[in-house]
Amino acid sequence: MSATNHQQGLSNKRKGEQQRNTGLGLAGLIRLATRFLWRDLRGGELKLLTLSLIMAVCSVTAIALFTDRLERALLNESANMLAADRVLSGRQQPPREWLQEAQQRGLQTGEFISFASMVFSDQGNILVSAKAVSPSYPLRGDLLVADEPFGASYISDAGPAPGTVWVESRVLPALAIEVGDPLYVGNATLTVAQVLVQEPDRQQGGMMENAGPRLLMNLEDVPATQIIQPGSRVSYRYLFAGEQQALNTFADWLDAQPENEYRLRDVREESEEVSEALDRAESFLMLGSLFAVTLAGLAIALTARRYSHRHFDHVAILKTLGLTASQINTMYGLLLGILWVVAVLTGSIAGWLIHEAILALLGSLMQVALPAASITPFFIGALTALLCLTAFALPPLWGLRSVSPLRVLRKDVAVDGSSQWLPYTAGVGGILALILWYSGDLYLTALIAIAVSLVFLVLALASYLLLKSGTASGMRAGSAWLLAKSALSRRSQQSVLQIMVFAVTFMSLLTLSLLRSDLISDWQAQLPEDTPNHFMMNITAAQLPGIESFYEQRNLEGNPFYPMMRAALLTVNGEPARRPWDDDEQPRNLTERAAEDSGAGTAAPASADESGQAATVNESGEAGDTESVRPVTRQVTWTSTLPPDNEVVAGQWWNEEARPGEVSVEQDYAERLGLSLGDELVFEIEGQRVTVNVSSFRTVRWDNMQPNFFFIFSPGSLEQFGATYLSTLLLEGEQKLMLNDMLRAFPTIVVLEVDAIIAQIQRIIFQVSSAIELIAALVLVSGALVLLACVNATLGERYRENAILRTLGASRQLILRAMLFEYAFIGAVSGMMATLGAEAALYFLQTQVFEQAFRLHIWVWLAGPVLGTAIIAGIGFAATRRVVNTSPLLVLRQLAD
Repeated sequence: MSATNHQQGLSNKRKGEQQRNTGLGLAGLIRLATRFLWRDLRGGELKLLTLSLIMAVCSVTAIALFTDRLERALLNESANMLAADRVLSGRQQPPREWLQEAQQRGLQTGEFISFASMVFSDQGNILVSAKAVSPSYPLRGDLLVADEPFGASYISDAGPAPGTVWVESRVLPALAIEVGDPLYVGNATLTVAQVLVQEPDRQQGGMMENAGPRLLMNLEDVPATQIIQPGSRVSYRYLFAGEQQALNTFADWLDAQPENEYRLRDVREESEEVSEALDRAESFLMLGSLFAVTLAGLAIALTARRYSHRHFDHVAILKTLGLTASQINTMYGLLLGILWVVAVLTGSIAGWLIHEAILALLGSLMQVALPAASITPFFIGALTALLCLTAFALPPLWGLRSVSPLRVLRKDVAVDGSSQWLPYTAGVGGILALILWYSGDLYLTALIAIAVSLVFLVLALASYLLLKSGTASGMRAGSAWLLAKSALSRRSQQSVLQIMVFAVTFMSLLTLSLLRSDLISDWQAQLPEDTPNHFMMNITAAQLPGIESFYEQRNLEGNPFYPMMRAALLTVNGEPARRPWDDDEQPRNLTERAAEDSGAGTAAPASADESGQAATVNESGEAGDTESVRPVTRQVTWTSTLPPDNEVVAGQWWNEEARPGEVSVEQDYAERLGLSLGDELVFEIEGQRVTVNVSSFRTVRWDNMQPNFFFIFSPGSLEQFGATYLSTLLLEGEQKLMLNDMLRAFPTIVVLEVDAIIAQIQRIIFQVSSAIELIAALVLVSGALVLLACVNATLGERYRENAILRTLGASRQLILRAMLFEYAFIGAVSGMMATLGAEAALYFLQTQVFEQAFRLHIWVWLAGPVLGTAIIAGIGFAATRRVVNTSPLLVLRQLAD
C-alpha cells in the first residue's frame, strides 16, 4: 500500500512540475523563437544559414522553372515531328470506334493514309509518297506552303481542300506543270493548289511512306482514285493530342482492348535519335540541380552545427529557468519553421527573378516558345528546403536538448557525444534522399551511395596521410609554418573534415564543368556541319557504278554503301532465340525505321506460318508447331571495315582476310539476347539458313544519323543472297533539285529526308547548352557558400588562439602568414583529392549515365591543386583576416564571461 502511495505521489509531483514548466505555452514559445531568430539574424549568427537555405530554394526553383519550361517546350516541339502528341499506326486500319472513344475523353483526333503511287501529267510521270489527310491534320506543328516552287513559305491554316493536292517543289519541274494545273492520281483528276514546303512529320514512317517527293491530298478523295485495293501496301495512322492525363487514361483503355496489337507511341518511341538527345538533356539538368542542392545542404549542415554550438550556453540558461527538453526542441523547431517560411518566400521570388533574367538574356537565342510556368517548381523548391532543414539543420539543433544546465556554472561540461555525429549521419541520409528524389532511380542511388562512401573513405585516409606528411616535412619551413603545422595538428579532425568538404565541393564543380564541356563537344561531334540529311535505299548492285558517276559529275561527296537484307534469328546454340524485351515494338533507330517494310531481304522467314507467327525450331533445326512469338528479325549487313562510331568492346573484328561465318553483334542487344562470344547463331534469309559464330560485340552510336546495324556479318557470309544497298548523302538548298535527276536516272531507289530530325536535335543541343550556363552559375554560388560555411566553422577557436598568441607576443603578420599557409595546404590537398574524385565521377557518369567515351583531362590534374590552393587560401584568408584585427583583450573578456 505504501509503495502504491509512493508511486502516486511521484506521479503527482511530476504532473505538478510539468504544469509549472509548461507555463510557457505555444504562443510564448513562438514569441521566444521569433525573438531568438531576430536577434541571431541581427548578430550575424544565422545570416549564413539563412543565405544557404535561400540559395537552396533559389537554385532549385530557378533551375526547376527553367528546365521545366524548357523540357516541356522541347517535348512539345519534338511532338510536332509526329504532328500529334501520340500516334497509332499499322498496315491495317484500326477500328474507327477508337477515334470516337478518344474524342469522348476530350482528345483531339486526326488521321491519314500513306502509300506510294505513280502520278501523271500530260507531259510526264513520277513516283510520289502520297498522304491523304483528314481536315484536322496536323494536330501539332504547322504546314508550310508556297505559291510557286522554291518560293517564300507561309503557314497554312488548313490542309488541301477536296479535289486539290499539294506537292513538293521538285514534283512540278519533273512533270513540267505549274500551280493550278491538273494532276492524275489513279482514276482521279486533282488540281495542284499549293507547293508543299514542310509538313511536321515528314521524316516519320519507313521506305514505303517516303518512296518519293510528297503529295498531300484530302482523305475524301482517296475512294475516287481507286488506288487502294486488297493487297495494297498502305499505312494507316491515327493522331491524338490533348492533356497528358487524358492521353494516359486513353492509352490504358486502349491496352485493355481484346486482341489489340496497336499501342500509342510518343516522340521518344518513334525517334530514338530525338529520345537520346532529350534523355541526355534531362539527365544533365537533373544532375546540375542535384549538385546545387547538395552543396547548399552541406553549407546548411556546417552553419547549423556552428549555430548549435554557440547556443549551448543559451539552452543551459533556459533549462535553469524551467524549460524542458521538449519545449526547447519545440522552440528551435518553430525557429526553423519560421526560417523555412522566410527562405521559401524569398528563395521562390529570387528563383523566379533569376529564371526570368536568364530568359531575357537568352530571349534572342531561344528557338522555342516556352509554355507558362507551372506550380510544380515552387513546390519542389519548398520541399527541398524542408528536406534540407530536416536532414541538415534539425539534427544539430535537436542535440541541444542534451545540454546540461550545469554549463551555466561550468563551461567544460561535455555535451552528449552521440549528438556530435548526428548531423553528419543525417546529412548523408539527406543527400541520399535528394539523389533518390531527383533521379527516381533506386539502383542509381545505391550505386552513388556506394561510390560516395568509397570516395569519402579514400579522401579521409588520403587527407590524413597527406596532413601528417605535410606537417612533418614543414618542420624546417620557419615559424609561420610551425604555427600553421601546430594548428593543423591541434585540429586534425576538423582539418580532415575541411579537406573532405572542400574536396567534395571542388569535385562537384569540376565534375559539372568537365561534363558540360564534354557533353557539348560530344553533341556537336554527333552532328557536324556535314551530317548527311538524306538516306538512300533500295539501291541494287548494278546501280552502284552509275550512282558513283552521278556524284562525280555533280561534285557530290558520297558515303559508303552498305548491303542490307532482312534476317530472322532462329536459334542460339541450338535453342530457340529469345526475343529482347523491346522487340515487340516498332524499331526506333533510323536504319531499322527507314527500311521497315521495304521489301529488302525476306518479308517473312520461311519458318513462319501464314499468319506471320513463327514456327518453333526443334533440335534438328526443322520447323515444329507454331507459337505466338515471332522470330527476332532485323536488318543486317556485311562489311570488311568497322563502320564509323562503332567500337569493338569484346572479341576481335575480322581483318581483310576474314573468314565467312562470323558475326559482330551490338553489345546491348547481345545482352538482351543472352549471347556470349563464340555462340552459334542460325539465321534464316530468303528461306535458307545461315550458321555463324559470334566473334565480337560492338558499341554503336545510334544518334549519329548514319546507317547502323545490330548484326554485321563477315564478308563471304551473305553474298549469295540478293541484297539492296543503303547509303547517305548531304544535299542543301537548291542541291535538292538534283534528286529529280537522280530519281529519273535511277527510278527504283528510295530517298528519305531526315532534315527535321537533325534540326530538332540541334535545337535541343542549343537550348540545353544555354541552360547549362545557368546551372553552372548557381552551382558555383552554392559551392562558395559551402566554402564560407566551412571556414566560419572554426572562427570561434581562431579568435581564442589569436588572443593567446597576441598576448604571448606574436605579431599580426606572423599570424596572418600562418593562416595563409594553413589554408593553402588544405586547398592544395583538397584540389588533388577533388581532381581524383572528379575523374572517377566522370568515368561513372559518362560510361553509365550518358553513354559517352571517357577520357582523362590531363590539364585538370595541374589546375585542380593550383585552383584549390588559390581559392581556399583566398577565401580563408579574407574570411579570417578580421580575427587578427580583433583586440585580444576583448576576446579574453568574452572568454572570462
